[in-house]
Amino acid sequence: MKKKSDPKRESAETMSGPAATVYLEAFDISHKSLCQLSLPVEEYYGDSHPLIDDEAYRLQQQIRFVTGVIFDLKGKQDQEFQIEYDDKGAFLRSHTIHGDGTIIEG
Repeated sequence: MKKKSDPKRESAETMSGPAATVYLEAFDISHKSLCQLSLPVEEYYGDSHPLIDDEAYRLQQQIRFVTGVIFDLKGKQDQEFQIEYDDKGAFLRSHTIHGDGTIIEG
């Protein structure tokens, strides 16, 4: 996992949204949107969701990419991420931009 900090950031300006909320969107290999969902932050971190935690589910749904935005308790964007999966639903790589500009490639 590589970690670097870039004050210019690689993303658009920080967004604001509903406090303590995570937005997820899943895409197929053609980048066609398959589903969108919104979860409370505590559910995202505390419970498992098949979109993030289940290879068999991603395989069945043909999910190859997931994007997400996490808003903190004040509704400020805490992080934005993109995850790529292979044709069997297994993790390939991720790209995360934290609110402070830190970028993590995994």
